[in-house]
Amino acid sequence: MIAYQDIRNVHLEIASVCNAECPWCPRNFWGYPYNGGYPETALTLTQVKQIFSTEFLHQLRSIDVNGNFGDIVMNPEGADIVEYLLSVNSDLKITVSTNGSGRNQKFWQRLGAQKITVMFCLDGLEDTHHLYRQNTSWQRILKNAEIFITAGGVAVWKMIEFDHNQHQIKQCRQLSKTLGFDHFDLVRSARTVAPVFDRSGQLTHTLGNYQDETSFEVLFYKKQHDNVLLEDILPGRTPKKKLNCDTVNRQSIYIAANGDVAPCCFLGFYPRTYGRGQYHQAANAQVAPLMANNNALENSLQECIEWFAQVEQRWKKEKYEDGRLVICDDCCGCD
Repeated sequence: MIAYQDIRNVHLEIASVCNAECPWCPRNFWGYPYNGGYPETALTLTQVKQIFSTEFLHQLRSIDVNGNFGDIVMNPEGADIVEYLLSVNSDLKITVSTNGSGRNQKFWQRLGAQKITVMFCLDGLEDTHHLYRQNTSWQRILKNAEIFITAGGVAVWKMIEFDHNQHQIKQCRQLSKTLGFDHFDLVRSARTVAPVFDRSGQLTHTLGNYQDETSFEVLFYKKQHDNVLLEDILPGRTPKKKLNCDTVNRQSIYIAANGDVAPCCFLGFYPRTYGRGQYHQAANAQVAPLMANNNALENSLQECIEWFAQVEQRWKKEKYEDGRLVICDDCCGCD
């Protein structure tokens, strides 16, 4: 799939914890605090130095700081890590994706001084942003973005389009220009319909045209007790004729907050422990047996990517029941 010396990009999760409670996030249950089998941790500067040798950093072109579960604002050494990476290789293109609703002025000034790119997730104006980005402050995000931009950083306004905010796209785009954002990035996602619960399990609202069960007790019981097997997720899926693998195309790998290494973020949902009662339970059950010696805090990166060859071998299987990976077809397959 990819050789160590050919790696040019790293997708890095430096924390698996977050201050937000977005209902579609795998870190919670429709906004309600719930750990479905992932470690709550953050990479330290010492660990980053252990994983990334100076020689390896010099062969890289970019590092995307954006994990499946966490946010840079929850890593106590987030700014230190960014500064260290650039101190070794000043040509690195570092892009951070964040909800932006955390940390102090000094933190954002330090990031801005590094002239990196930060994507601030702002899903609408003040009256709509919080409907998805729960537990974040629209005003605080704009203030932090202003500090970052003033210090020399490149800011991107990243907006997910929902039914409840699509009428504000034009206003948000214009406001991003007025405030000095470098550009506006509109994201159209399939994850736009959902029930939304607060910390006490009370239904606060729904997203999109949600018409299914809204009882927290019913949904949460199912989440905790259901087992999703491979045969449960196969209906409607057929093996793809071609895989347009992002790892191969971008010469990239994914490193999770606990040091686990996977080909990409799609295969990096902590396959050994995460996913009960949902799609990832079945998808991860296919991936977990392939993983071996893939923690970069225990093994060299050369060793950590050896298991990727087994992933590529699974692409040759004709049936999912024989080992073809559903998640690869779902994320990178095309006919």
